[in-house]
Amino acid sequence: MRLFEAAPGLARRVAPWAGLVLIAGLTVPAVFWLERRQLAAWARETEKFKPPGGGREVFLAPGVKSPPTVPAGEARLDDDEPVIGIVAGGRARAYHVRTMSDKTRHVVNDLVGGRAVTVAYCDLSDCISAYGGDEATSPLDVGVAGLVNGEMLVSVGGVAYFQETGDLADVAHPDRAAPRFPYARFPATRTTWGRWKSLHPDTDLYLHQTSVPTSPEAHAIEASGR
Repeated sequence: MRLFEAAPGLARRVAPWAGLVLIAGLTVPAVFWLERRQLAAWARETEKFKPPGGGREVFLAPGVKSPPTVPAGEARLDDDEPVIGIVAGGRARAYHVRTMSDKTRHVVNDLVGGRAVTVAYCDLSDCISAYGGDEATSPLDVGVAGLVNGEMLVSVGGVAYFQETGDLADVAHPDRAAPRFPYARFPATRTTWGRWKSLHPDTDLYLHQTSVPTSPEAHAIEASGR
């Protein structure tokens, strides 16, 4: 004896819902697995730049010294590209952020308007800093000294300092007074190339290109051998 018999219309309605439940049951684990793979890939990419478990990573590189620059009217750079801008000695200069993202170009020791200004950029912490500003005939001598727990270190005279704060990272001679960071902070502006050149039409630009026209000031520095 049949106790229950589904109506024909009910069976037709139940079948599509059963299919949807089956698809959802397969889709959710697939999406979870894909997200885990992407997260793992991102983690591996990050770990390439940081020592396992944190700590110190030593990477010594001299700062780029008085690089060639391009006049604003001749620069091949999109207006929405991020730059770091400074004004020194009545001269404006911009530094292409993506150029400085290469760890061999994290620090630029420059002469702008007859003043020694160093610009530093860390792509891991997205931190910008500038130092100096005194009148000079040659650039400062600041380099890259590596990382501590993902924070970039800069070096002056063989001593390492945290880029962002200027605090001492190494005590080279524990029996002596620790040397303070020797240069004052200098104002720097993070903006876009279009915005910067609209504010400073006579600016020039540092970016890593080959066979580009350079500014008269850069030509003079190259000719002097500094």
